[in-house]
Amino acid sequence: MGKILAILLLSISFQCFADSPYIGIDYMLTNIEISNQEAKPNAAILRAGISNNNMAFEAQYLASSDSDDIYNLEFDIDKSLALFFVMQSEEVNGFGLDLSLGYAMTDMIVKAPTGTLSTDYEYNGFAWGVAIHQQIPYLENTNVRLAYQSLFKGDDVEIKGLTLGFTYQF
Repeated sequence: MGKILAILLLSISFQCFADSPYIGIDYMLTNIEISNQEAKPNAAILRAGISNNNMAFEAQYLASSDSDDIYNLEFDIDKSLALFFVMQSEEVNGFGLDLSLGYAMTDMIVKAPTGTLSTDYEYNGFAWGVAIHQQIPYLENTNVRLAYQSLFKGDDVEIKGLTLGFTYQF
């Protein structure tokens, strides 16, 4: 809980320097790779950020109600909280590119069909992403966004995915 509070305080403290806050919602095609086996639960991401001079601080909350199987074990991302520093390019013809570097805390639930195994795993560490976005014509301050994100990599576990969503800048 202390980590979450620190992320929120850090995000709020930069608001005084902000030119424009934004919010976004994305659909994520998740790929959990464990020892060369893959599970692909789907998830939704809620993003909120503060942008100034082509730099932003962004907080993300990912939740999944979907699961997928590896070796008859059910894998589900319970939740993921992340804080990113985002480097934003200038928009050219309505297109822009973002590079995100940060820290993610991801909780995963693993269940066996017989109920003998029900374990929660926590993966914390370096996270990054790259996104391309385009301004939507006739919808001022609204972008459609396609991104690749890596939430964790290490110990024979990799959590990554492709996202598609919308961003609204205030």
